[in-house]
Amino acid sequence: MYWNTEMGHWPVNVVIMAGGKGTRLKPLTDNTHKSLIPVGGKPIIRHLIDHLAGFGFKEIHISVGHLAEQMTSYLGDGRDLGISIRYIQERLPMGSIGAMTLKYRWPHEHFLVINGDVYSNFDTGNLCTEYFSQKADMAVLTVPSTVKVPYGVLEMTPNGRITSFTEKPGYEFMVNAGVYIFNKKVLNLLPKGIAYEGWQLVQAALHAGLHVAGVPQTTGYWIDIGSMETLRKAQEMSQIGIAQE
Repeated sequence: MYWNTEMGHWPVNVVIMAGGKGTRLKPLTDNTHKSLIPVGGKPIIRHLIDHLAGFGFKEIHISVGHLAEQMTSYLGDGRDLGISIRYIQERLPMGSIGAMTLKYRWPHEHFLVINGDVYSNFDTGNLCTEYFSQKADMAVLTVPSTVKVPYGVLEMTPNGRITSFTEKPGYEFMVNAGVYIFNKKVLNLLPKGIAYEGWQLVQAALHAGLHVAGVPQTTGYWIDIGSMETLRKAQEMSQIGIAQE
């Protein structure tokens, strides 16, 4: 038995990474923490915390840096939300996952790490179940994304003969959703005290020959609120009731 799926008994440390400056959302983020921007009348991070609490997670760590006092003032210690919140303070920018090295003692051997700008109702239980059942060292939540080519695409032989032609095709890929679960072997791959990104940690785990699993999100919604366009999309979804909590 690797886990206990009873509510409140997941053996993982939950960490929300919210130390970034949100530069792509300027000027909204000049004086407001990115994760505190409201969607559907509630800050982004509250959607995420409420979602996690619904799966039984009652202890959450949050990395803070830029405008940290806004986050700590708004959430406090989490008592009013029925949970416990602890903060990891970034004195310097640490990228999307580097702040994990700023804390030395963790109560559990496994880590669920989520970007603080993720607006999603992803199936946390399924992600954890797949990670443990596959005995993976790391699992990455994935979502489908279609890339549209605005031109006709040709396939050609080396001597210049056209073998196929597709007008403005769309290609679907599975992309990183910014949600990870991993063990201490992966954590130990993080370089200490420097900025580091989640995608770099995935690459490091693959390079080390560790078992990295991809877990597709098959239902629900997912938006990375990293731009004005995706913020508008999230706000539109909440207004028409598609993404009600």
